[in-house]
Amino acid sequence: MKKIQKKFLNNCIKLVIGLFLLGMSYFYLQAHPAEQISFFSGFKVIFQNTEIFFQNLFGDNGDLLKQKYALESYYQALISLAEEKPCADPLLVNDLHATYEKLLAEPKNTLAHTLDTYHQKQFEFDRALRIECEETFVVPETDSEMN
Repeated sequence: MKKIQKKFLNNCIKLVIGLFLLGMSYFYLQAHPAEQISFFSGFKVIFQNTEIFFQNLFGDNGDLLKQKYALESYYQALISLAEEKPCADPLLVNDLHATYEKLLAEPKNTLAHTLDTYHQKQFEFDRALRIECEETFVVPETDSEMN
């Protein structure tokens, strides 16, 4: 009986310490949004890679899905940079947001027909933002540039 009480007390102490550390982690993530984004984006990448793997295994559009996810990340980078720059036209930024939302909602079975359109729009947006903001606009490299 005494051994069970000791083990119970030991487990309660570990629970309190664990809850304390979990609380500290939560408040740290709330205070540092960049860390929060990187933490949750890791889960997103794992989910996307798993989905691509199963599409390659059981479907026929795994490569198209990979291109779609690369385009999504490029559009996110374009949107972030365009919103930061005061030289970017607000109508162009709104159009960029609308195209990104349409890309997110694009079904997997239509990617073969619509992915080229999104690639073309990506180049148009990139060119338009570079013209508006001249040399101050630099888009980071992404996987979509390799495709």
